[in-house]
Amino acid sequence: MKRLFATGIIYICLFILVITGIYNLGKKFNENILPGDKAVVTTEDLQNNGEVQENTETTQDLKNKESGQNEAGKMEDKVIVKGDISENVTPFNYNTTADKYLLDLCYAGLCETKDRKCISKDISSVYDKKRDITTYTITLDETADTATGTSITADDLLFNYYLRADAGYTEDGGISALPITGLNEYRYGIKNVASIKRKITRKLKKPDKRTAALIGKSIIRPVLEKEFKWVCSLYNQEMYDYITDKYPHKKDLFVYFFAYGTDYKTKGKTAKRVVNDIIKSYGSNYKRLGKVTGENYRKQAESIALHVIQADKKFKFRTRNISGIKKIDNYTISISVKGKRKTSFTDRLCDMYIVSMEAWGEPGLFDGISQFGFRRGRAGNILKGKKISGDETGNYTIKEVKDGVYTLEIRK
Repeated sequence: MKRLFATGIIYICLFILVITGIYNLGKKFNENILPGDKAVVTTEDLQNNGEVQENTETTQDLKNKESGQNEAGKMEDKVIVKGDISENVTPFNYNTTADKYLLDLCYAGLCETKDRKCISKDISSVYDKKRDITTYTITLDETADTATGTSITADDLLFNYYLRADAGYTEDGGISALPITGLNEYRYGIKNVASIKRKITRKLKKPDKRTAALIGKSIIRPVLEKEFKWVCSLYNQEMYDYITDKYPHKKDLFVYFFAYGTDYKTKGKTAKRVVNDIIKSYGSNYKRLGKVTGENYRKQAESIALHVIQADKKFKFRTRNISGIKKIDNYTISISVKGKRKTSFTDRLCDMYIVSMEAWGEPGLFDGISQFGFRRGRAGNILKGKKISGDETGNYTIKEVKDGVYTLEIRK
């Protein structure tokens, strides 16, 4: 009996020690994310890749095992951000949690979020039962400005919305799926949207040379080049030794994932040659690529086909603007949406990084009536080669980028 009693006492003591350890660990973690101290954010790859082949380990299986950290340290009037930050990160193109964390610090938005500055003074909505339309009125804070002191106005809001609605926009955060009145007619260029959609379907079913080339250039190549970088990253992590040991050469592992089941041989070929060969093997077959990565590239392909149709000299834009988006005054716009919407819809309507037209667009191409800071159908062109710089919207200005470490200066 004494032995049992002593054993019970020991177990109780061990239990208390374990609970105390967990509590102290949790306390230490919480202390790390206090304002003004080090913030730790889990890094994740946002790509959702599916099965490569039945009974094989998929790219998603491996990516689900990945974990990392993005850190932000505060020193006087500067913030140091480091982590898994993409080389091509912009307010329109982000891939990882670290990317989004960095962008939240640098850019302003229209809704209140944890790390992102809010530049709207008021967002209200009114439902018109007769027309079955909900109209949102967005009023900017008149003190909102960029890092260089330039005011953010209603014209900047129009630029941001029209840019993301354009047929040439293929980056993240597009608004083409939102039920804004007149958006489809503007995007497709004519009121008879159904006729354009039929042309798009025919073009994708049997793509001409230009459409096929653009699909290969804008979808197939960037996706597979990005996947090759991901494959290379596996060799730096011990948890993937079981598969990298089996495929000691990166090019072979890349072929395993993205040319699985083929008789493609890598012997005597450089990694660059292998990647290019695999890219060429897909041609313009975005559906096949989607089966391998688990992504759906249909919308991107449709945008490309629409771009080709609108680029034809015979095509004429019949709609000048989006009827549901209107400028009220220098700091206010209204957006009309089909149907009665819940309060939560505001987040969908306003969830974007607001950038200045001066920094990202072409002010000379803006009149607020039929021109909105870029050439219609060519929204993607003004974003090519552009990166986040020192002239940004929000509380922080990017001052230096070196080896994946971003130094930001806090605006006073």
